[in-house]
Amino acid sequence: MLFNSFEFLVFYALVFAVYWRLPHRGQNLLLMTASLFFYGVWNSKILLVLVAAASIDYVCGIWIEDARSERVRRRILIGSIVCSLAVLCFFKYANFFLDNLVETLRLFGLEATRPALRIILPVGISFHTFQAMSYAVDVYRREQKACRNYLDYLLYISFFPQLVAGPIERGARLMPQVESPRARLNLPAKLEGVKLLVVGYLQKVAIADVLAPKADLVFADPSSHSGLTLLLGLYAFAIQIYCDFAGYSNIARGTARLLGFQLMRNFAQPYLASNITEFWRRWHISLSTWLRDYLYIPLGGNRRGQGRTYANLMLTMLLGGLWHGANWTFVVWGGLHGAYLALHKALFGGEGSGGRVRRFLGALVTFHLVCLAWIFFRAESFADAWSYLVGFARPGAALTWDELEILPYVGFAFGLDFLLRRRDGKRLSMLLSRGWVLETVFAAALVVFTVLVGENHVLPFVYFQF
Repeated sequence: MLFNSFEFLVFYALVFAVYWRLPHRGQNLLLMTASLFFYGVWNSKILLVLVAAASIDYVCGIWIEDARSERVRRRILIGSIVCSLAVLCFFKYANFFLDNLVETLRLFGLEATRPALRIILPVGISFHTFQAMSYAVDVYRREQKACRNYLDYLLYISFFPQLVAGPIERGARLMPQVESPRARLNLPAKLEGVKLLVVGYLQKVAIADVLAPKADLVFADPSSHSGLTLLLGLYAFAIQIYCDFAGYSNIARGTARLLGFQLMRNFAQPYLASNITEFWRRWHISLSTWLRDYLYIPLGGNRRGQGRTYANLMLTMLLGGLWHGANWTFVVWGGLHGAYLALHKALFGGEGSGGRVRRFLGALVTFHLVCLAWIFFRAESFADAWSYLVGFARPGAALTWDELEILPYVGFAFGLDFLLRRRDGKRLSMLLSRGWVLETVFAAALVVFTVLVGENHVLPFVYFQF
């Protein structure tokens, strides 16, 4: 069930219509049931995987908190993490590991064939696995109380707005919102939710889904396009993946806000970052902070000398790349970002640029470094990525209007970013607070726009595959 589908609009309207008429416990039961239904629609079998994994983590959280021996607590935590990673690795990486094992054996002259594993990849498994792991670690660190109500914990893991593509929430932030009654929404809260929905749907339907076929056309056969066309195709993908993922995050935040929940901001105008360190403070914030707190810092962070710092950055980003998908191209994408971060740390200490001109030039360089890495993220293979890279030197005919059409969408994407800034939000609030008529017309126009435009080419969100 996609956010940009008519089915989801009907689903959400029914949930919303009943939700605010129930007491707190009834609201939680409704949300948990709706969330499991939302996930089970993809495939009823993967729903069992989600519930089974959540049940193990729920019990482990209580055991960790109740255990008196530090050794026992550590063992339970390790057991919880191993179970979570085992599920993730089996469903997401089993075929990848077997393929590479077979290729390695063949390098040594050993003939090998691997068994054909018909594994269904549970949608969003990387996101809810990381959310469960962070909860267990936080309980172990005594930064989070173990949840004693099974239904509340299941709702924390399965909350449908952010279940399949984040943001990856922490227990200390989301669990209190699950366990405590939600206050009824005032006008500013309603407008905040509507604003996030409007921007999110525009990012997804009006920008990402329009640019997707243009980027696909170029990446499908990079050898047949000129260097300028390849550059515009790369720009198209950079804006597509940003608006696709940021659009999902904003819709998730908007739907959650209208249910009384506050989800964390996942993007903060990342393409305006003046350096790569700042980029990762603005891009996929829930993942970047997760990798920092649960991988980079435990590895030693920057506390053990420069060499260890650079190694920790590389290892963190390599694993972050692998988290995105079972393909070596994702690992290279992560490795490039690890190298960028290490180089920035070595040259500038990880600090930002100075004046406006330096920030502008820094943002220009950073954007193109990010785009360079996107080639490996988007390419199906190393051969395709190499073909794309060498194609930049290929001369060609003048650009067509269809190719130049990409450029206005770049401006549109940045314009929507500015709409989310707080002072711009006040202007929108002033407009909609003049009366219920404008609010109703605005909401109805959004629904009609989504149905008429989105149903013509409903494309899944890019990050659903992760």
